[in-house]
Amino acid sequence: MKSEQQFWQDVASGVNPGWTVRVDPLSAGPTPNFTRNDAFIYVVDVASGWLGAGATTTEDAAKILASSRTLLADQDNVLTLGSVNTADVAGKAIALCGAAHADAAAPEVAAAVSMTVAALHETQTYARAVHANRQSGQADMAGHWIYIAYRTKNGEGIITRPVWVSSIHPGIGQTGRFLDPDRLLEIVRSVIHGDTSSTQTSVGDAIAADGGAMVSPKLLLPS
Repeated sequence: MKSEQQFWQDVASGVNPGWTVRVDPLSAGPTPNFTRNDAFIYVVDVASGWLGAGATTTEDAAKILASSRTLLADQDNVLTLGSVNTADVAGKAIALCGAAHADAAAPEVAAAVSMTVAALHETQTYARAVHANRQSGQADMAGHWIYIAYRTKNGEGIITRPVWVSSIHPGIGQTGRFLDPDRLLEIVRSVIHGDTSSTQTSVGDAIAADGGAMVSPKLLLPS
């Protein structure tokens, strides 16, 4: 059985689309233009306020999905994780990055963004986004994908929530560029507020049932 650290290294090396990964885009400078990329992934650890982001293409996202499923099929690699569910693995990778305040060179960051791509493919949000993208002539994975990981106060696991923003959404989405940092923070704060203040959704209900979420002051709505 391989160690947990080795697992993350395997994910980082085995799922490598050659994308650009950024850490804490909220404090980054001007966003470069990635003309070829159409899928922008943002991962958020709510407890620490840590964020990471990666840019890739729909074609490379399909390769990431296939590679991730192959890696997770290796039971020996994931015994220390306690699950082969991609949402669980992605959530744990994001939480580990947040707890360590990981920088872009850490294998956990590449693993977190890569496993998030695989986890997103299994959500209803992805299915709805694909339908909308095809109607507007966009590639299946096109747009901005925010994957939020909640650590609960009772410590019984990590709850994840996907969010999709179309690259052609008026006034929000951007094609070939990361979201404006202020806009990204606005969206993240709004979603977190909704999830942690209401039990009207499955995510909100799960958070409440597990004692509530730990939320960094950085990600709270302004009072």
